Amino acid sequence: MRKVNRKLSAFALSLAIACGVGILPNAAGATAALPTLPTQKHTQDVSVAAGASTSTIQSAINSASSAGGGTVTLASGEYTITAPIVLKSNVTLNGAGKNSTVLKRNASTNLGANGVLTTSTSGGVVNVIVKNLGIDGNSFIDPDTDPDHDSITNYGALIQGPDSSNDKILFDNFKVKNSTMGLHIKGSTNVTIQNSDFNNNGGSYLYWHNMYVRRVSKVLVKNNVMSYSSSGNGLNISYSDNVTIDSNSVYNNYFRGIRVADSSYIDTINNNVHDNTTGDGIVYNSESTGVTNFKINSNTVKNNGGYGILVNSSSSNGEVKNNIDGGGNASGFKKIDGSNVTQ
Repeated sequence: MRKVNRKLSAFALSLAIACGVGILPNAAGATAALPTLPTQKHTQDVSVAAGASTSTIQSAINSASSAGGGTVTLASGEYTITAPIVLKSNVTLNGAGKNSTVLKRNASTNLGANGVLTTSTSGGVVNVIVKNLGIDGNSFIDPDTDPDHDSITNYGALIQGPDSSNDKILFDNFKVKNSTMGLHIKGSTNVTIQNSDFNNNGGSYLYWHNMYVRRVSKVLVKNNVMSYSSSGNGLNISYSDNVTIDSNSVYNNYFRGIRVADSSYIDTINNNVHDNTTGDGIVYNSESTGVTNFKINSNTVKNNGGYGILVNSSSSNGEVKNNIDGGGNASGFKKIDGSNVTQ
């Protein structure tokens, strides 16, 4: 009987491979796929002097893009932004450091449903890098003060579009502060956000965050700080797949630390999540379908306003292992209600 079973198992594996059926992704706690990085282009490189106008920066980006790609380097200094800067395919926007090159929204300028950095809604971008610079939203306009919320959102950076319309996006050594939403990415694949700082972003109770990714696939969020959101979460994720959240510090946000809903293959590992004021430290929950095939491993959670870790009953096929209870979580260390979750 054992020989027959081995032969059947080998046959089943061969058949699965031949038919393109993945064995590992169906296992509880399967590892999320990592993104492919963009390539920095140098067909036409442009340098921009300190204090240049918004139109000068935009012209440099347009010129590099039209030439087939290049790097636009902004000198150290503060730049007053009076209109959204539209990112283009195959262009790198590079500064002298996230605290040295700062794009600051003019206090009297309403960017509308856009950010200091944004993408066109008419088509996606490919192979875009933003690095070594910061954004200062110069205090947000609270969306709840106007019935038309989207007209006054004033994002820090907004990557938008239909599903998979944007591909190979990198934010590295980047900073956003004092915006209604720090970084919002939608409809994108192969996204990397690393070595960056998002703080004091938020505007409307619970719905505006330091970072929000929605309808994304193959994303790495690593070595970032997400702190002091004035209304929402440090990191909010929904309707996405293959997202790795690794080695971030997420703290002192008004609501939750890391929240994930209606997504699959989401790995939250090695993070320090603490002192998020009114909600859970790490929460996997649902707007309709929950979270499937996930890991919540090797995180340290403490002093959060709800549970340290919460997985709701709509979630399934995951593992929650080797997390450290730092104490002080208002509702306790963890509550795991999902099905087929290994602890």
